Amino acid sequence: MTEEAIAEMIAAGEVRKVELIRTAGGLYTLSEVAAILAISEPLVEERRKAGELIAVRLAESYCYPACQFTPHGIVTGLPGVLAVMPVRHDWMRLEWLLIPHEALEGLSPLEALKAGRLEDVIDIARDHEGQSPFADLDHEAPRKVEHRPRSLDRPLDDTGKGVLVMKGSGLGPLVSLEEGKALLDEITVDDDSTDWAASELLAADRMAEKLGISAATLDLWRDGGTVIAFRKDAHEFVYPERQFEHSRPIEGLDRVAAYFPFPAEAWEWLVTPNPYTDSAAPVDRLRSGHIDEVVRAAEGANDYQ
Repeated sequence: MTEEAIAEMIAAGEVRKVELIRTAGGLYTLSEVAAILAISEPLVEERRKAGELIAVRLAESYCYPACQFTPHGIVTGLPGVLAVMPVRHDWMRLEWLLIPHEALEGLSPLEALKAGRLEDVIDIARDHEGQSPFADLDHEAPRKVEHRPRSLDRPLDDTGKGVLVMKGSGLGPLVSLEEGKALLDEITVDDDSTDWAASELLAADRMAEKLGISAATLDLWRDGGTVIAFRKDAHEFVYPERQFEHSRPIEGLDRVAAYFPFPAEAWEWLVTPNPYTDSAAPVDRLRSGHIDEVVRAAEGANDYQ
């Protein structure tokens, strides 16, 4: 449904929105975002309604620009930036996030966030349009009027106060629905890379077989926080093989994971060399028995975030 909706946008001449989607790296569905954040779909909806995520309406559903996510969660600081923005219209917020800003030395707010310039981005977001961020407390109100002409549907020199004007050749020629569908290959990218995990990821049945245990035991370990698992879809999890030794989770893994809000965030920390764990990956230090050292490092991991 999403691909057809985007193709229809192209055919209808909504080229600017398609450009934004392309720049944002494509769109995720509700279920895909739930898997990335390792939370339920209703919780994703709650975050959308609270304004913590950017979600654009296509056809009968909301889709989530990929640029606001990393393999292990939301771009650091983005919810705080969105919270202070007086602009509640998600197409406008997406455009603002992606356009280079003079006050950021030509970086876009998204690029600046990824570079660690959270305070600079918050200052710019708070001043955007010069309105109080508390002027519109009803996060759902803009969504109720989504059927009105949107600012991005207007000519780019009529975008309104506070919106950066894009200079260029303007809208391109209209294309057919078939041509629009063909262009989707440039918009949607299916990336199944697991390089970030620094470990082979195995489904529950394969992991249980390799460890010589029952799937029920693996489920109990996951539910009890003894092992780290990433949600693959609504009913399936995958497990980093590197967290096991002698058919059991590495000792101390549960104590470390407790310091992180999401499994993927905990795992990324565990496999990244750390100066407080003898410049080795914390998971390897756990394996060699340096449990207290790694737990202390994990305890301080969020002190500067």
